[in-house]
Amino acid sequence: MKKKLFIPFIFSLLLAVLLVACGDESNSNDSNGGETAATDTLIVGTGADPTSLDPRKTWSGPGYSINSHIFEPLVFRKIEDGKVSIEGILAESFENVDDLTWKFTIREGVTFHNGEPLTAESVKFTFESILDPSFNTPMTIWLSEIDEITTEGDYVLYIKTKTPTRGLLSSLTQVPIVEPNAVKDLGDRFNVEPVGTGPYQVVEYVANNNVKLTRFDDYWGEKGVTENIEFRIMPENAVRLAALQRGDIHIAENISADKVNTVSDDPNLEMHITETLRVNMFVANYANEWMAKQEFRDAISLAIDRQALVDNILGGNTIAGSSVSPPGTIGFEDSLSIPEADVEKAKALLDEIGYDGSVIKMGGPVGRYAMDQQIVEATAGMLEAAGINVELETLEFSSYVPKMDELAYDIYYIGVADLTIDPLTHWKGYYYSDTAEGGYSNSEVDALMDEAIKTMDDEEAIELFKQIQKILYEEKPTFPLYYEPHMVGVRKGVQGFAPRLDEYIIVRDAFYKK
Repeated sequence: MKKKLFIPFIFSLLLAVLLVACGDESNSNDSNGGETAATDTLIVGTGADPTSLDPRKTWSGPGYSINSHIFEPLVFRKIEDGKVSIEGILAESFENVDDLTWKFTIREGVTFHNGEPLTAESVKFTFESILDPSFNTPMTIWLSEIDEITTEGDYVLYIKTKTPTRGLLSSLTQVPIVEPNAVKDLGDRFNVEPVGTGPYQVVEYVANNNVKLTRFDDYWGEKGVTENIEFRIMPENAVRLAALQRGDIHIAENISADKVNTVSDDPNLEMHITETLRVNMFVANYANEWMAKQEFRDAISLAIDRQALVDNILGGNTIAGSSVSPPGTIGFEDSLSIPEADVEKAKALLDEIGYDGSVIKMGGPVGRYAMDQQIVEATAGMLEAAGINVELETLEFSSYVPKMDELAYDIYYIGVADLTIDPLTHWKGYYYSDTAEGGYSNSEVDALMDEAIKTMDDEEAIELFKQIQKILYEEKPTFPLYYEPHMVGVRKGVQGFAPRLDEYIIVRDAFYKK
């Protein structure tokens, strides 16, 4: 029986964290003779609204970060000394009974925020509600290989998969467990008044404003350090930075690349720059007749100067993208070069295929990723320089996601993180015919992905992953630009916080001392 599964792969290059700090912030004296005092509320400035606090619907980094304090999955990632392991959280133990069956022993003595006990039925309800066709959620991608879920008594759960499935445990890290009665009783209010088992519970959620949490004193594990945590939704980079400088917030994510020195030179602040597992890219919508043409996509790729985006907008804080997966993940194809940038070749190719100047609608978010609006605007300019008629719209993330999901754009910008330590899961959302958001379809890629998901041997799977990347590199259903750097500004006095490779802002063990 396994309590922890180690997944070997090359994270040492990715887990380098640059900490740039200058000087010390002067401590504020309290009424007791100048001793420092910890505040009872830690405040985080985040770039996007979670859109819902129901973790069965959450599909964004800020939402994951917030929900990680409210809810817990069966298993989760532990990142330590350059290695990633999967350890039990609500699962006290787990084992692979046979090629198709996993057994999970559920931790006893865990209660939800409403006082209800955690049982195997709670987990079964969560998974089955996500898989219910009538429930609208992208989260089905994490559970798509599950064939059957059964329970044995109150604390044993069995998951049977359709085929031998690599990456199932990694996928389960993305699925927090909800309380069934609360879901049924609250209805739509569960989106703003959710009930989980985490160390913090929700006090208030005001969309596009803030999420306030307070410590759950009946938490089964180690209690949260700070009494209250507040996530303030602040899409504008400049607004987050100003709030950090004033001390209105204690942690600010997605510091603009052009403000890194501003933060690192401030004696009251610290700057953390961490590489991540996120690929920032544009997705082609094949419903547009021009985007469906290989030559048109080739022209778009030629028009984009990826290295210029990295150097001029991101301050050289990352590397330009070559593959649909980031370096360090299983099977990363390092033989692929950064796609060529040549605006004259792009113009010639557009002339060759008779592009008639039809409008290409481009969409992008504001404040969700590092310098996202600037990246999208610069890319639109590059396409226009090649002769493509771009109609650009940028929106706050909570307004952008619905339009992106309904394919309102012919080409749209998104950051996709390989959080499951297995590329197949996030690839399915963009490159597998049945589930590709942009409408891409290739039977050869489908067959390779079907084979890879059943291949438990890492070396054999790696070869399949590399073949897939080479095909996608040529066909360009997406346009990888670069690998997202996570740039976080922190007030001096924040203790117990460290940035993570998966970009989660987890502050349950953190506090701020003036």
